[in-house]
Amino acid sequence: ILLVTYIFTIRKLRPLRKLKIEIDKFARGDLNEVNYASSGNDEISEVSTAFYNAVTQIKNLNHSRQLFLRNIMHELKTPITKGRITVEMIEAGKYKERLINVFEKLETMINEFASIERLTSGIGLTSVSDHSLVEIIDEAMDLAMAETQSVSLNIDQEITLNVDFKLFAVAIKNMIDNGIKYSKEHHIKIVADTKSIRFISLGDPLAHPIEYYVEPFVQGNNSIKSLGLGLYIVDNIVKAHNLTLSYYHQNGYNIFCFEALETLIIKDD
Repeated sequence: ILLVTYIFTIRKLRPLRKLKIEIDKFARGDLNEVNYASSGNDEISEVSTAFYNAVTQIKNLNHSRQLFLRNIMHELKTPITKGRITVEMIEAGKYKERLINVFEKLETMINEFASIERLTSGIGLTSVSDHSLVEIIDEAMDLAMAETQSVSLNIDQEITLNVDFKLFAVAIKNMIDNGIKYSKEHHIKIVADTKSIRFISLGDPLAHPIEYYVEPFVQGNNSIKSLGLGLYIVDNIVKAHNLTLSYYHQNGYNIFCFEALETLIIKDD
C-alpha cells in the first residue's frame, strides 16, 4: 500500500515539477520558451492551462506593442526627413539654424525610442565593443547639444569600457540633459573613476526614492517638474550593462551614479 501511495504521489507531482520549470522560464523573461506543462482535468492541469494562456496573452500584447511603436517611429521619421530637406532650401540665418536644431532633436528622440524599445522587447545589447569613456562622453554631449560651459569633466582619461556605444552614450546624454535642465545653475559636473560615473548638479533633493523616477513619464514637484522618459531610458540601459543607477543628495547637490563600472572596464595586459 505504501509503494502504491508513493508511486501515485510521484505521478501527481510530476506535472507540478514541469509547471515549475515553465514558471522559471517566465521569471527569466524567456516567454518564447514557455511550453504547455501538462494536460488533464485535475487542479494542477487547470493551473497550468491558466498560466500558459496568460503567457500567450502577454506575448501577443508585447508583439502588438512592438509593431505599434515601430510603425509610429517609421511614420514620424518620414515628415522629419522631409522637413529637414525643406529647411536646407531656406536661406542661411537664425531661423534656419533653429529649425535644423528642432529636426535634429526630433530625430534624436525617435532614435532613443527605438533604442529603449529594443531593450524592453528583450533583444538586449547587440553591438558591444571597446570604447574610451572620453569618446562616449563626447558623443553624449553632441547628442545633448550641450554647451561646453554647461558641463565640467573630471574623468580618468585611461578608462576604456566594453559597452554598446550608442546606447551608453544615450544614457549619459539623458543624465546631462536632466542635470542641466534641473540644476539651479544650469550646470552639471561629471566625475568618473574605475568604480563609478557620477553626475553632480546643484538642486533640491528628489521628493521620492530613485525607484519612483525610473518609471516612464513620472512627474515630481518643485524643481523636478517632469523627468519624462529620461531616467526610465537611463535605468534600462544601465541595467542592460549590468550596472546600477543610484542617487543621493549631499551638501545641496543631486548626485546620480552609474555603479559597478569596474565590470565593464577593459584592463591593459
